[in-house]
Parts: sequence; C-alpha cells; structure tokens
Amino acid sequence: MDVYNQRIKISNYLVTDFTAFILKVRWITEANGFDKIICMARHEDWEEFLKFGYVLEAVLKYYHNGEDAFVVSKFRSQERLTSQNLMDEILLIEKLMSQEQSSARKPLPDGFIVRLARREDIPQLLELYKTIFESYPSPLIHQSYLETIFQKESLFAVCAQGDVIAAAASAELYPANRAAELTDCATLSGMRGLGLMSHILAHLERTLESKKYVCAYTMARARSFGMNSVFYHLRYEFMGRLVNNCDIYGAYEDMNIWVRKLSSHTDAIPCK
Repeated sequence: MDVYNQRIKISNYLVTDFTAFILKVRWITEANGFDKIICMARHEDWEEFLKFGYVLEAVLKYYHNGEDAFVVSKFRSQERLTSQNLMDEILLIEKLMSQEQSSARKPLPDGFIVRLARREDIPQLLELYKTIFESYPSPLIHQSYLETIFQKESLFAVCAQGDVIAAAASAELYPANRAAELTDCATLSGMRGLGLMSHILAHLERTLESKKYVCAYTMARARSFGMNSVFYHLRYEFMGRLVNNCDIYGAYEDMNIWVRKLSSHTDAIPCK
C-alpha cells in the first residue's frame, strides 16, 4: 500500500483464483480510500485484468527476470482517471523523438566526482530533496526512512564538488526480478545544465550490471523535458505513461516509463 500516493502497487503476485484476487485488491483499495491500483502483470495473464476494468498503461520490458511486465491500472475516481496535461505530454515526447540521439555525455566538470553515497551523506541528501521537492511520492525526506533503505533497498549515488553534494539519484532494487527503478533524481538549481545526472545514472547502471541486474527503468515526470531528454539520450525506450501516478510538487502528475536492458544475463541467477 502506498499511502503517500493513495494507491495500491502490486510488483509480484501468485494467483490460483483470479477473481478472488481481483476482488480482494478492490476491497483493500476501497477500505483505504485509495483511487488507483497498479499491477506489474505477466505475459501469460495480463489480459485477465482487462476483464475487470483495468487498462494497459505501459509495458515494462525485461522487468520479470528479463521477461516483460504489462503495467495495468484501475482507477477508482474520475479525478484520478483524467489528465489535464495529456496532449502537452504527447507533444513533448514527439518533439523529443524528433531529435537525434546523442551517445556522448557532457564531460564531468573539473572538480566534480561521481560515487556511491556514504552514510555521512544522509543529512545533505535530506536537505537536497527537501529543497527540490515541495512534496515527494515517498517518505524519502524523513531521516528514519532514508537510514532504513540506504544502500540496502535502494542504492544512492551522488555527484559531489568537494564536500558539497550537487546532485543525487537512486536505484530502488527489486532483486527477485533483477530489476531496478532509477529514481530520486535531484540537482541543486545552481548546478543544472552541467550534465551531472547522466553521469550519476551511468554509475548506477554499472553498479547494477555488476550485481547481474537485467532491467533498469524510470518513471520520469511527463511534463519535464529535461528528465525525459536525459533518459532518451541514454538510449532508454519510451514504453508508456502512467496517468496521475504520484504526488510531486503538491499535485498528482503523469509519469513516463523509460526502460533499458542492462545486460544479457537472462538465465536464472540466484540473487544475493
């Protein structure tokens, strides 16, 4: 259950009675007053969800140990179902796709380094996220939560100039699936435009590949040309859009799905 974003998110499931499963999820959603359900459905049964009013919003390629996940959603209110910015977001992607993809990143500016975050970085990370986001779709801005997930459930990487963290991002880990969501991307306002984020994301990708992860994906704000451009030029594939998916800057926003296959390690490998 995702209280921050008033939704149920199902990453994995094992079902013997599909109807009972769907009804149970609906009951939990209604009991908590949530108005969106998201499920990472599998190839063999994603169409079953459509029979119960779910819609296909995106395809998350490689998510299930190299096999595709079909992101199906069900909306429980007209407000959550309706996006006022959808056409602008479609045109943004069309404009982006008309550009030639650049394989070369800007060089890292002198005096900056990219590394995995250390526990002593937590106070600066908290200040960075509190400064950038009016609200955030996870309890990340709370110190106790960040300390709990830090370099365990999520890997954090930073770009620093001396002792000052200029930008940061994380990889939220789904080890059973060998998939990771690249998220929590933030750059100090005075450091934007230097290409720092692409270096951080590349560092996280290399770390994930060393751990035999197969899938890297992100959910980028659909109205942010900058973040969508970063993933487009990193050769991620645009695979759909999640409507009113999470609360950022104090309101629900649509999120674009971008996916990249990290490696050819698609055989079953035990995860540690």
